[in-house]
Amino acid sequence: MKTSYILLAVLLLVTLTGMVATDVLLKQQYQKIDWSNPYQTSDQRDFPSVRNLVIEGSPVSEIVIEQSTTGQALVEPEQDKFLRIRQQNDTAYIAFTPDYEGTHDPRNDADYELSIDLVLRLPNLQSLRVTNGRVTLRKRTDNALIIDLQSTRLRTNGVVVNGPVTLTGSRGSVAVLGADRYGSLRAVVRDSSGIQLNNTQTNAFTPELSPRAEVQLRGQALRWLNR
Repeated sequence: MKTSYILLAVLLLVTLTGMVATDVLLKQQYQKIDWSNPYQTSDQRDFPSVRNLVIEGSPVSEIVIEQSTTGQALVEPEQDKFLRIRQQNDTAYIAFTPDYEGTHDPRNDADYELSIDLVLRLPNLQSLRVTNGRVTLRKRTDNALIIDLQSTRLRTNGVVVNGPVTLTGSRGSVAVLGADRYGSLRAVVRDSSGIQLNNTQTNAFTPELSPRAEVQLRGQALRWLNR
């Protein structure tokens, strides 16, 4: 009987020692995590500090465009094989085309971001052209911006453009503009594409709408309702 007690005590001691060691290791790993950086597990790719972006995207992956002092591309490791980048002068051509099946209406993704698989960071942005993508433009300050969307959903958040913004949407695209500030906004909305201004501030708003275009104004953007 005494031997059994001794064996049980040894077993408990070993178990407790293992638990303490595991707890220490977990604590060390926890302390290594930079919780302020949501992209720390992403792979970093070289990316040029260009002013113009031409993107071929996928309707199942979100591309985020942010501001930084240098060019940088962050991609989820399992999606790296779908990313191709080519530079010509001051323009970067990006193809990020993860596989998908069926058709995807951009309007179905208007209210939320998808899983973020690619982040593009660059100091200055002058023009953005996107085909078949889901893109979020956020926390940027630029002087002027030209945006062309084809079969694409665009969301913005915290974007400041001191000068004019020209936005063209076609082939069923939708642009959901957030609490941004623009010098002026010219919106060319073709076919059944749409645009939403959600508390967006602009000194001038010039819409050019097709008969089937969808326009929604909310918050401070309501000032343009009867003009």
